[in-house]
Amino acid sequence: MNPHRRHTSPGRGDLSATDLWTMARSASDDGKWSTGLRLAQRALQRLDEQPAPDPVLRARILVAYAYNSSELGNTARARDLLDEAATCEEVLPAVRVARGLILVRTGRPDAALEDLDAAVAQLRASHTPEGLEDLAGALINRGLLHIVAGRLDPAAADTLAAGAIARELHRGDITFMAQHNLGFVRYLAGDLPAALAAMETAAAAWPRAAQDGVSPLDRARVLASAGLVEAAGEHIDQALEFFRINRATADLVDAYSVRAELDLLAGNPVAALHAARRAEQTARRRGNHPAALAARTLRLQAVRAQRRQDHRLDPPTGAAEPDTGGIATRGAGITGVQRNRARRDAGEAGALADELVALGLVEEARTAMLLQAEALLDSGDIPAAAEAAKTAGLRSGGVRLVTRLQGHLVDGRLELAVGHRSAGLAHIRRGLDVLSHFQARFGSQDLQTAGAVHGMELARLGLRTAVETGSPAAIFQWLERARGVSTRLPAVRPPADPEFARELGEFRAGYEQARQAVLAGHRDPSLEVRVRQMRRQVQAMAWSASGSGAVRQPLTLAAVQRRLADDPDSPGVVAYIRGDGALHALVVTASRARFHRLGSFEELQGRIRRVSADLDLLAAQRIPELVRVVAHRSLIGGLERVGAYLLEPILPLIGDGTVLVAGLGVLTTVPWGLLPQLRGRPVSVTASVTAALSGRERTDTDPEAHRRRRRVLAVAGPDLPFGAAEAEQVAALYPEATTLVGTAATGTAVLKGIPDGGLLHIAAHGHHEVESPLFSWVQLADGPLYGYDIAPNPSLPDHVVLSSCDVGRSDDDRPGGEPLGLAAALLRSGVSTVVAGVSRIADDVAALSMVQYHRRLLAGDRPAVALAAAVAAGGSEPVPLTCFGVG
Repeated sequence: MNPHRRHTSPGRGDLSATDLWTMARSASDDGKWSTGLRLAQRALQRLDEQPAPDPVLRARILVAYAYNSSELGNTARARDLLDEAATCEEVLPAVRVARGLILVRTGRPDAALEDLDAAVAQLRASHTPEGLEDLAGALINRGLLHIVAGRLDPAAADTLAAGAIARELHRGDITFMAQHNLGFVRYLAGDLPAALAAMETAAAAWPRAAQDGVSPLDRARVLASAGLVEAAGEHIDQALEFFRINRATADLVDAYSVRAELDLLAGNPVAALHAARRAEQTARRRGNHPAALAARTLRLQAVRAQRRQDHRLDPPTGAAEPDTGGIATRGAGITGVQRNRARRDAGEAGALADELVALGLVEEARTAMLLQAEALLDSGDIPAAAEAAKTAGLRSGGVRLVTRLQGHLVDGRLELAVGHRSAGLAHIRRGLDVLSHFQARFGSQDLQTAGAVHGMELARLGLRTAVETGSPAAIFQWLERARGVSTRLPAVRPPADPEFARELGEFRAGYEQARQAVLAGHRDPSLEVRVRQMRRQVQAMAWSASGSGAVRQPLTLAAVQRRLADDPDSPGVVAYIRGDGALHALVVTASRARFHRLGSFEELQGRIRRVSADLDLLAAQRIPELVRVVAHRSLIGGLERVGAYLLEPILPLIGDGTVLVAGLGVLTTVPWGLLPQLRGRPVSVTASVTAALSGRERTDTDPEAHRRRRRVLAVAGPDLPFGAAEAEQVAALYPEATTLVGTAATGTAVLKGIPDGGLLHIAAHGHHEVESPLFSWVQLADGPLYGYDIAPNPSLPDHVVLSSCDVGRSDDDRPGGEPLGLAAALLRSGVSTVVAGVSRIADDVAALSMVQYHRRLLAGDRPAVALAAAVAAGGSEPVPLTCFGVG
């Protein structure tokens, strides 16, 4: 670490040995090891040209030379250089720090502690600014040693002490390292929101950190643990590029390992295998045997994932919800060749576990033993699998969430393999409970939702096993558990603080500026890059919020039926489930429950997309009449086919009351109110029956709810011919209504005017943002109003109507099956009911329908009942609006 950074061009010939040494240290501080090595070599050469070389400077140059050599993989040369430098007593603390760090980076942290302890003790006696700077560096590096060894309390103590010295000396670079490393300690302790907050604070305070590889590498680790695969991938790709350019082999091992973990989470075992091999090979070249074995553990995880895909034990990636198909509970159904392959995998995993145990790598050893147990299960050797799993369970460790979940999965599979269904489901249930408590620590919807990816296999196995029982009660219970965030966690809202609002405001202004540039035909790539950076900053602030930790239990089927029996609307529940390439339906009424197989899911998807395309076309303002006639005829036929597929086989079971549809992904884009089988019937769509019925109960028992719902804010955005008239007509129906139209309809005015617990009606163009649905927006006079604006607002509406855009769409490819469209995000923020379009809707049709809708609300109808009447009143003009939530 260089206490006197200079950035003189290395091309000048008048640089002294001191200049070159300073530059070498600066380059190594920035992770540019090749540059640092060349500069250290030039510094040594320049010094040796002098008639009386300074021995202290020579020793310092040798330390820099050694450190850069080690990072580039030449650890033997580095040790020789440090031995030579150690002959200078004055530089001995720096030698000890460098030697200790090299030992840490080559997988021998225990051997490094003696050197670092001695360096810290010697530097504490120094009272010069240079000595304090070196002490801060030594503490940073000893903290790193404690991190590697898993000693989190001493790691935090050293890191905090280094940060205090750095702030006293006004050293921003060392302050960044201390703050960043403290975030890494929080990550290892399992507090991911605090880890993200610390790392983002560090990066913001020292912008140069964004140019290196370590900061994005560590943020990728945290985001991967949270399940944010795409965001983590952006960071790890940035880190890999930096490390490759600078030949930073030690960091490349870690970066390739994280890349492999992300590829496994994304369901791409081939890519994961490639990355894990690169990590293992790089570690071996560095002589870091423990790191090579850890990378081999990842490689065997990729082998396991590939084996299960090849054996059709796991479904392909991209399932929008936990599919019931794909996990075999026994070894039956696979070929002899596949059994032999599984046995080979088991043997390799067992041998690896023995090596890891010998090195004291307990966590990795437990993972290898569980991999061995699963391979033995796949080979049909249940007794040997049970013995391997038992040995893994006896090992201490299991700190990492993924290891704990893998243990529950293996235990569940073992019990199911010998016919102990109840015991197997108990293990799976405990695993999902662990995951729910992990998700509950987040105060961010993105993080809560993304975390579901870690439980996909558990959810699939539990749901498949329940389906095999044929018991509606068991199927319902596991369906609700599989959709854990919606069912089991209380509402969460982004942070309501001025700094978050400021960052979001800057993003909004930049986004609108970039958007207008595109519309004007003058795209600004540099502005778009800045907008992406601002967006990431907003997300990072939202991700750093902590959750309540509360977890709820899903309703039982009996409890649901009791609530249905008490409801005067005689509702029926239809919960759709994917499995084995088909769609199934669980139908629940007050008096009965039935499970029914419907047909090919792939065929249904195509039909739904065709209907959506027809609706989007018919919403266009100017299309030829012949095209309109053809599209309308296609739509009618498509709705009939979709309705026949989804409803006709089960229609006699539903009854004639309100219909509560529980479905995810593409099923949320179905215009349920337009299907001929449900025309005129109240329909509400939810991801979770538990959430919808619990919300209904809260609404029904709140004596003030009816009065609050009559407080209305009606808003019209720009470029909507009938928008202002719609907002004014809606507001005219309510005595306590406020209207914002034209230039008055700004984001600030809307947020100030939202009636707490009331109704917010927005007629405006909008956009559904697939990657992060809280960035979905509706267009107001001064630019976009985001979900991130509404959710943390001090006043939150109970009922939201978004009448003129398709932001009712949901991300239909969300790993783990958790819904996250704008409608779902508002519901997860505490809004009870959202009425929104699932396809585009003509402005004039929306205006007429909404007036009818609000008239029915005022007459006392529930939202789903009022919407059914409004959609039916549209006649031949399609009204693709859906009621989400309580309804």
